[in-house]
Amino acid sequence: MTLRVHRHRSVSGALLRLGVLAAALAGRVALAAGPADLSAVPFDQLVQREVVSASALVRQISNSPSAVAIVTADDIRAYGYRTLADVISSMRGLYTTNDRRYQYMGGRGFGAPGDYTGRIMVLIDGYQTQDPLFNQAYIDESGLIDLALVERVEYVPGTGSVIYGNNAMLGIINIVTRKGSDFNTLQLSSEAGSHDTYRQRATFGKRFDNGADVLLSASSLQSQGQNLHFPAYDTPANNHGWANGIDDERNRRVFGKFSYEGFTVEAAHVERRKTVPTKPMKLAVFNTPFVIDDENSYLNVSYETDLGLHLYSTSRLYFGRYAYDSQRTIDDAASNAQRKHRAEWWGLDQKFVGKWFAHHSIMFGMEYRNDYNQYLSRSYWYPDGRIDAASSVKDAYSRNTTSFYLADEYRFHERWRLNVGARYDKASDLEGNWSPRVALIYQPGFRTTLKASYSEAFRMPNADDRSFYLSGTAPEYVVAKEFAIQHDLDRRMRMTGTLYEYRRSKQQVYISDGHYVPTGSSLARGLELEFEARWDNGVRARSSGAWQHSTDIAGLDAVNSPNVLGKFQVSAPLPGKGVRVGIEAQYLGSRLTDERRRLGGVALANLTFSSERKWNGLSASFSIRNLFDRDYEVVSPFTWAPGTGIDALRMDGRTYWFQINYDL
Repeated sequence: MTLRVHRHRSVSGALLRLGVLAAALAGRVALAAGPADLSAVPFDQLVQREVVSASALVRQISNSPSAVAIVTADDIRAYGYRTLADVISSMRGLYTTNDRRYQYMGGRGFGAPGDYTGRIMVLIDGYQTQDPLFNQAYIDESGLIDLALVERVEYVPGTGSVIYGNNAMLGIINIVTRKGSDFNTLQLSSEAGSHDTYRQRATFGKRFDNGADVLLSASSLQSQGQNLHFPAYDTPANNHGWANGIDDERNRRVFGKFSYEGFTVEAAHVERRKTVPTKPMKLAVFNTPFVIDDENSYLNVSYETDLGLHLYSTSRLYFGRYAYDSQRTIDDAASNAQRKHRAEWWGLDQKFVGKWFAHHSIMFGMEYRNDYNQYLSRSYWYPDGRIDAASSVKDAYSRNTTSFYLADEYRFHERWRLNVGARYDKASDLEGNWSPRVALIYQPGFRTTLKASYSEAFRMPNADDRSFYLSGTAPEYVVAKEFAIQHDLDRRMRMTGTLYEYRRSKQQVYISDGHYVPTGSSLARGLELEFEARWDNGVRARSSGAWQHSTDIAGLDAVNSPNVLGKFQVSAPLPGKGVRVGIEAQYLGSRLTDERRRLGGVALANLTFSSERKWNGLSASFSIRNLFDRDYEVVSPFTWAPGTGIDALRMDGRTYWFQINYDL
């Protein structure tokens, strides 16, 4: 495997850029026969509903007829989650990997080390957060959103390309943000944690008498990090494997949302700087500073209205900007390396829902996206400042994509529904691609739902692919089959089971001399089971297990694809009901590294105490991660020194977090 290390840049002026880059598709068209806004529905009622996407508009036609997983704001607080990666790790069938630069998502045969998250789409209120350079979604401290602003996170497994197109090959994760009325005050927050880590946040939210809703928030994080030992570099020349004082991190985030009578404007901006303690490429010099700067911003504006005659509309205009800078020392005559990457894009999406015919919900629309700036730059300098022109590379790309989609949910019997749809995407540099889907949904009783679906989807090559694979660049495809059953034991308990098969094709295969051809195919099959419940005494519980088997393009067991995943979460109020305790256990099965070395399975536990109610405006929480201080490794993307152990990275032991909030 060839590792490509890229990313983005932080610059000053975040507040100014926030005013230029803002927006939202909160998607709350109140269809005549549709459900209420789910952000206002308690979780015990929420799990009874068939939630399938960010917006009520899309929910009307069951955007993805699969078994959806939901993590609410109550769960985030009860289990002490600090990043979207924490939330994803708690969801059935998903896991994350950390190479001490970024965290990456895996599940259902996806998650090869060093691979970006471009096959599962991550949305914020319907806005597609993936950048066009790498299709990466940022789920760690480089992410766009502070979890304190999140109402819930929805994971929709299976292809979502009928509605969302590119990047929704294997699923969708949608982040639904809170409203100003959820705060209705100015809230100040401060956190302290292990490795000299501190976070501050100020959030103002208010709903005005005229119905306007405003949410504004700013936060920052600073972490000194830790000294880390890497046995693979344990030589006197490499400080006996110790990387000292080069694990620090900091970020700044701003977020704003304004809603009024169907009109929503939402904006976010994040700047993050991380010093990387690993040796992420062959020529990098161990235990020397390697700093990466990320910057990500977006503006999303939407308007939703009832046009009359049973026709409903949502219009969305969005802008995005993404940048990365890195500087490092390398073991070469040109001893200084820098990467500067930039991307800018805008788009327009128009959706309609027609309720003209009995038993039909028809959605149709079009999207235009213009990725007008995709710039990749890799530069190398000699110690005297001369540029190594032979090695330096500058690539500039652009792409505009026009898409049309149509979907219909036909209730042809009181117990049967047929969901069909297709999307056509035509990019300026590619042939047109179709993404069809058909699903049959059967409800033999009020408490039971069975869903069977077949779909096809694709992923366009991004700018990094075009630069790296050159003439071998091509879209990647998947054919997905899924069967899901949901059964409510009673109004507060649900069991979910899913069988799936993903066949991916047109994957890149290395031939020789740096040449690749898109002829590879892989297969993933699996079973997922989940039980979730809430009781009247305040106890909440969720438990899941996933069994999967994935083969790669060579027909071998896939790298970093655990056959078994287990999750268990339970939270309950302590006597007196002033404090809630949350206990979480996760099991990550054995995984193969790139060297075909098998890492053993690991069980981790987390413990969190949080206040159930506020006292004079004060609330607090305390969290312990890796409670039993387990020593474990994850698969790494580093492959240039076989046999030295760099194919795995040791993760953190026990860590602590304390948070206090004050509502003025």
